[in-house]
Amino acid sequence: MELEKILSQMADYTTDAIVITKADQKNSSGGPEIVYVNKSFTTLTGYTAEEAIGKNPKFLQGPKTDKSTLARISQAIERQKTITAELLNYSKDGYEYWVEMNLNPIFYPGNDECVYFLATERDITERKTAEGQLIRAIESAEAATKAKSEFLANMSHELRTPMNGILGLAEIVQGMELNEDVAECIDAIHSSGVSLLTILNDILDLSKIEAEELEIEEYTFKTNDILKNIKDLTSLSASRKNLVFDISINLNVPEWLCGDAKRIQQIIFNLVGNSIKFTETGSVSLSLDYKNDQNPCLMIQVQDTGIGIPDEFQKHLFNKFSQADTSISRKFGGTGLGLAITKYLIEMMGGTIGFTSKVNHGTTFYVSIPIKEAPKQDILQTEIKVNNENALKGVDLTQIKALVVEDHPINQMLVVKWLKKLGLHHIDSAMNGFDSISLLRNNTYDFILMDCQMPELDGYETTSLIRDMEKQLNTRTPIIAMTANAMLGEREKCLAAGMDDYLSKPLNYGQFQSCIAQWIGAKPDASAPPVNMNNDKLDDSVPVDLSRLNEFTEGDKDTEKVVINLFLETAYESFDMLKTAQLHNSAEEWRMAVHSMKGASGNLGAMTLHSLCSEAEYQGDLSKKEKSSILGNLYAEFGKVETYLKGLN
Repeated sequence: MELEKILSQMADYTTDAIVITKADQKNSSGGPEIVYVNKSFTTLTGYTAEEAIGKNPKFLQGPKTDKSTLARISQAIERQKTITAELLNYSKDGYEYWVEMNLNPIFYPGNDECVYFLATERDITERKTAEGQLIRAIESAEAATKAKSEFLANMSHELRTPMNGILGLAEIVQGMELNEDVAECIDAIHSSGVSLLTILNDILDLSKIEAEELEIEEYTFKTNDILKNIKDLTSLSASRKNLVFDISINLNVPEWLCGDAKRIQQIIFNLVGNSIKFTETGSVSLSLDYKNDQNPCLMIQVQDTGIGIPDEFQKHLFNKFSQADTSISRKFGGTGLGLAITKYLIEMMGGTIGFTSKVNHGTTFYVSIPIKEAPKQDILQTEIKVNNENALKGVDLTQIKALVVEDHPINQMLVVKWLKKLGLHHIDSAMNGFDSISLLRNNTYDFILMDCQMPELDGYETTSLIRDMEKQLNTRTPIIAMTANAMLGEREKCLAAGMDDYLSKPLNYGQFQSCIAQWIGAKPDASAPPVNMNNDKLDDSVPVDLSRLNEFTEGDKDTEKVVINLFLETAYESFDMLKTAQLHNSAEEWRMAVHSMKGASGNLGAMTLHSLCSEAEYQGDLSKKEKSSILGNLYAEFGKVETYLKGLN
């Protein structure tokens, strides 16, 4: 008993509140019963020992006490485990206070029976209050930063609009016959405008960086295009200072790369522009090299014979609004943002930047950017795209009206999407030949895209009816056939039916764009390389070419889900038709069902399934047993496609 008194006195001397509850007893509220509290408990809560003993500790909790924390504590009690938790409680006077509670089970000596739970509670109210104030301060600062970034972005956009007008008008006036004084003034206006526009671009990029909205893109580009742009942008300023400006490119640098050309050009322009700015005599050189190993990189070096960077300022070089000293800003101008943005862009691409410098001897910057050589097929498609975009220039696409006649919903969706991508606003669609005739009675179109294989009234018959209607009206609308039939003579068959051109499925965007350009009055570039539609070798382990799917979705996940579900739904219907055709031994019904699946699978990029359908399309006359084997092969490949597509969702 003497030891118990000593222990009780020790508990009263501690500054932490102590609460002991009995493990095997439940009070009227169904919870553990308090059997002991120390004096610090009373100091903390305001409740005396007499008021607390016999109650459930939950009487200290209130409306703001975290329910998930209470659940963790209850779980620890049930499992007889130790737990540490931060808990919001309420004093007798109703004030909120925070405790850091350590709860430990107390076992009966000699066995594993838990008899008590000992909770020590330390008052952490001041700490939690300080944390709350800090969180609110951070949130306030973040909100202020966001507001500042949005303001900078809006202001830079607003200022860019009149600046573009000023620069454009200045360039027009520069092209006029002017006396020397006026020409000098106009050149000064244009030069000042370019400088201001550079500052605005820096501010816009900074606001995007701070708002975490700046993104790095990836696309195919020609390396020499960047160098030509850099030369065009910087040669004049270098020549005005009588500087030698050299550009060299190692022979091992690929002609085509895959990355963000705009940002890479911005990086090089910032470095070269800085070198020219801070070099009074001598030279500036830009060199490119390429490291082609497991981690291919574009190596960029910019070297000058300028003023150099003092040692004490080198560690601040990439900080925002930082320049070597105030005299630099006064003499050379600038915001001090260029190098900070450059470093950020390089690091976003996974690259690195470094430099060496000596005062009055110059500076050399070294940049390494991970980047891969562009695949040959991407190069081809980029060239086709550029040629076709050039072909469509000068045509007011918003006034062109098109009719798409296609019974398969996925194919129709693709064609309409591509037409909108070209810039067309007026597009009607019909699911069959009869609907297209009805639309033509009340509308005129600049061209018609006609699917050849449709139920009830196919593309050939529909075209014949349209041509008969046009004879009475003395008009003729270009009709472009779309067919998945790759049989020899199909093109001639389409032309004989009265169609004007022919596109084979699966459709290819480059070929599609070139064809449309021809029939809306544009002049396609005769030097455009031929389209190679089916020579790509796909990975056999991947049943769907996702680049085809992306032509539908353009990366939008919601659209992707719609397209996949639509494809699967129509495929299920085609299989039902195939089983019925096999059962009734109907060759025509078999052909129509396979043809429908062939077109959809090809346009979606399921090329193996497309190939199997192409073989099966004209095998409707085979025996039921032979068709059963074909159907089994189609089921097997479709199963792979189905599993893969559902995995994307």
